[in-house]
Amino acid sequence: MKRRILLITDFAIYIVDPDTDMLKRRIALAAVEKLCLSELKDNFFAIIILTKYDLLMASTRKTEIVTVLVDATKSASDYELEVSQSNRFEYNAAAEVVKEVQFDEVEGGVKTRILQK
Repeated sequence: MKRRILLITDFAIYIVDPDTDMLKRRIALAAVEKLCLSELKDNFFAIIILTKYDLLMASTRKTEIVTVLVDATKSASDYELEVSQSNRFEYNAAAEVVKEVQFDEVEGGVKTRILQK
């Protein structure tokens, strides 16, 4: 896990490294295919991107981030961003690397597993 700053504008998502203040990634909102999140109270969500590798992130503000992304996409393109809720989903961690995230409710919280496919 790496600490990042997430900035969402009307047209793009920016990922910034807070230690170096360098832009790590810019993703056009038009390239976002959907958002995946679990049905449990955890902090993980994935931004699924059409043309490149996806983003798996964790934030205590998951609900607010999802809401802002859906609203920004809708206002920029009149496109309703798909939000998929499941306790298991896949994402492309790199060009040829697919991983599966699994969420299980356990006593006192949520157990999260990330497996390579």
